[in-house]
Amino acid sequence: MKRKIILPTILSLLIGGYLGYLIFNQYKQNNVTTFNESDESIYFLQQGVYSNEESILSNTKEISDYIYFKEDDKYKVYVGITTNKENAEKISNIFKDKNIDIYIKEMGISDKAFVEKLKQYDELIKATEDQNVILGIVKQILSEYEQVVKNGE
Repeated sequence: MKRKIILPTILSLLIGGYLGYLIFNQYKQNNVTTFNESDESIYFLQQGVYSNEESILSNTKEISDYIYFKEDDKYKVYVGITTNKENAEKISNIFKDKNIDIYIKEMGISDKAFVEKLKQYDELIKATEDQNVILGIVKQILSEYEQVVKNGE
């Protein structure tokens, strides 16, 4: 009687453990690109934090290109992303000249391919002082990051 119960129980545990292992590994491979503190550091230039999308629209009229994400029931608006602190300051100063306050926020990202693209864009930003060129590069970076996040969902 006991042998009839023990063998199916052991087999059930082994099969369950194996299926759990497979699902966990699949989840790790399909991990969405998000902010975290353990990966490569990048700088997000945050314009503001808002309670709803209507307040974003009313407070970003002077900004032509930005992205926003809902985090912790708040909407955070980002106007730039860079791997280089000096570039973050350079971009921030462009917005300060337009009387738009920017908060530079250092975070981590796990998407190595995006970080490599970002470093290439950073070289272009370093090489110029033309604000229109810099803002054009920033626009492209934001667009690419938005695609990375959407494709990861």
